[in-house]
Amino acid sequence: MQILASQVTAMLRWTQLRATPSPGISRLLGLVGVVLLSGQPAVGETSRPAPNVILILTDDQGWGATSVQMDERVAESASDFVRTPHLARLAARGVRFSRGYSPHPNCSPSRYAIQTGKSPAALRMTDIVQRHSGEYYEGNRLIPPSHVDAIADEEITLAEWIKRHRPDYATAHFGKWHLAGGGPVKHGYDAGDPATGNAFGNSPAEEDPKLIFSVTERATNWMGEQVAAGRPFFLQVSHYATHLPIQYLSTTHRQVAAREPGARHTNVGFAAMSEDLDAGVGRVLERVRQLEIEDNTYVIYLADNGTYPRASRANLNGPLHGWKATVWEGGIRVPFVVAGPGIEPAQCDQQVVGYDLFPTVCSWLGIESLPQDLEGGSLESVLTGQGRVQRPRDFLVFHWPHYQLHKGSQPSTAIYQGRYKLIRFWETDQRMLFDLDEDLAEQEDLATQMPQRVKQLDELLTRYLSEVGAGLLQPNPEFSPTTDPGRPFLELKAGLMTRPFPMELVR
Repeated sequence: MQILASQVTAMLRWTQLRATPSPGISRLLGLVGVVLLSGQPAVGETSRPAPNVILILTDDQGWGATSVQMDERVAESASDFVRTPHLARLAARGVRFSRGYSPHPNCSPSRYAIQTGKSPAALRMTDIVQRHSGEYYEGNRLIPPSHVDAIADEEITLAEWIKRHRPDYATAHFGKWHLAGGGPVKHGYDAGDPATGNAFGNSPAEEDPKLIFSVTERATNWMGEQVAAGRPFFLQVSHYATHLPIQYLSTTHRQVAAREPGARHTNVGFAAMSEDLDAGVGRVLERVRQLEIEDNTYVIYLADNGTYPRASRANLNGPLHGWKATVWEGGIRVPFVVAGPGIEPAQCDQQVVGYDLFPTVCSWLGIESLPQDLEGGSLESVLTGQGRVQRPRDFLVFHWPHYQLHKGSQPSTAIYQGRYKLIRFWETDQRMLFDLDEDLAEQEDLATQMPQRVKQLDELLTRYLSEVGAGLLQPNPEFSPTTDPGRPFLELKAGLMTRPFPMELVR
């Protein structure tokens, strides 16, 4: 009976792949399926083998800040100084997304989006938690909107959804959380660290920089416990590296300092921290191998946003424009790798985003029902080379209605549709249009050449922000150029509008 049931399930899925399945076949299969599957687990929810899923989320790691070439056509999409052999080993057996995006150019919003499968604009978390005042919010030309700090009671996290539909699964989250409203164990995780933020990862520890190795040890020990108990699991390992301040093992620093700097990348401290992070990743992958679960375990690797401006000969975000806290490519295009059962080594050029992971993990676990207002789309068919990402909308929006003055950052929102990207700058009401297929560094503004495309994308963006109730900026009636808190950084702000890496202007 179980064999027949699985055959019917396969046939049903075959008919779903057809554009217009025969009504007769559909009715017949439906009747047979009801008979054979009556009393069986729900099709697509518990009838598949139970794979494990490990999500490794890094902090402030740029697209070009690893030794993995994220785009085989772009040499600068890999560092010529930082060495990440363990990530390279993972990428060699998985899919590298050349257009993999974090949900947001800043930390907390990206993490909230990954947990819920929605964009930060829709979640109304567009800045890091508990930052609501100071020079980023007061005295500027525009008043940023208020934003939420905590996971809302009505929001369902991926872990909660897994526990609801697959109670046989164990769930855990170790490392940086950076969301208010309770830590991981309050939001569907059976085990995890407290509701930690950046400061928690800054504890000076000679043998444990950025807590890389203690976070890894807790995660690998927990993995072993689940395998010993015969429980499938979903595990998120969220590292504090490579966020500032830079920390590293002294031995790693000596090794990095002893070798020749790259033609582009030269920062020894950043490289040492990145390589310690990679060593932590290697320990997770090695534990998976030791537990003999590699053939049944998906591993996802991505960053929460691009990296920050750092002294080097070239941008640590590769050839991309800008850095963290901007919607230029350098702020949101990040390392994004997925490996696991049925996934062949490849490069994928489709645009994918961190909140696609919610429906993707559900697909792997056989969970077919999803929250109605999910914005992400499953990557399952993309990872097997059989289709495209299907989301409720055929565009992506990155909403940053805030300031980070010392980075030259200003309120802006980007919309992507196909090869085109439109950026709206809220202070000046300026629109810039780029063809990312031809202009990765965002240097040729096509707005005056393609006014109809600008109009179409701009209207789409306005409609989307209204539909999701995104927070918007308001004019500051008390603004004065003489007291503008961004005044010391105006040169950097202007430089970033025209140049990908105006590092010499960073103070």
